[in-house]
Amino acid sequence: MEKSEFNRAFGRYLKEKRIKKGWSQTDLASALGNNPQNVSRIERGELTPTIYWMEKLAMAFDCKSSEIMAEFEKNIKM
Repeated sequence: MEKSEFNRAFGRYLKEKRIKKGWSQTDLASALGNNPQNVSRIERGELTPTIYWMEKLAMAFDCKSSEIMAEFEKNIKM
């Protein structure tokens, strides 16, 4: 999978996960200690999430980063 495909797929996954939690982009950004523009850019596939972001997402969603990646890989839509 190319980087741009990964970014778009992860963005879709993150958006679905955020919506299932009932959060706005602002809510997620607040939980991450970041700004909504960065959340939006990841969801649109414009930014590649770093390992640091994965850890922050895991804390926000109360799970392990390995669980996020496993769930993403299981549900990936290419």
